[in-house]
Amino acid sequence: MLNQVKSSAAIADILRADICLNRDIADGMLHEVALAERFGVSRTPIRQALQRLAYERVISVKSGVGSVVTPLDASMRVHDIRAAVAIIEAVAKCAPSHPVPASHFMSVVGILGMMDISQLNRTEDFFEIRARFLTALAEMIENPILSDAFRAAYWRLIRWSLQDLGAASEPQVAHLRELLQTAARTMRAGTLAEGFAQIAKVESRLAAAS
Repeated sequence: MLNQVKSSAAIADILRADICLNRDIADGMLHEVALAERFGVSRTPIRQALQRLAYERVISVKSGVGSVVTPLDASMRVHDIRAAVAIIEAVAKCAPSHPVPASHFMSVVGILGMMDISQLNRTEDFFEIRARFLTALAEMIENPILSDAFRAAYWRLIRWSLQDLGAASEPQVAHLRELLQTAARTMRAGTLAEGFAQIAKVESRLAAAS
């Protein structure tokens, strides 16, 4: 049992990582009772965490069955990536046109620094950098509806990136490096709108690579 993780958001983060990294979910099911015991909490924060994952389509809740991990469907790969890119483009259109706040720029620079000391061909390190970048970007989005939509779509894109990493790590590592360098360079001299537009442009290449 983990050390009393009580926040539903923290529980969702751990379960999401478990799913993305294919660990600790042998049967593809998330059982409320077992999770409550694992995290040392009541079933209420567990249900809240599962609701969040269901909204992100990381899991699906089936009547009479429970919470089931949503598998990646190869026929939907390009669609999933394009959907994420479309939402990033929508964020760019709605983003403010003033210079990027220093705190936002520095958050991206900090992730770049982490990348330089990480072994990105390792799934766990790659996931950590991708997850931190998602969080940093989501915090830059002022509209809460767009922020939620971005998180949901971008987690699916990350899952595809992780699957591709397992098949061939070098192209994914190069893509991630270019993504972060582009984001940092654009946000240093431009606006959030320009930054998200460039991020969408780089991420769109994942669909072409399929």
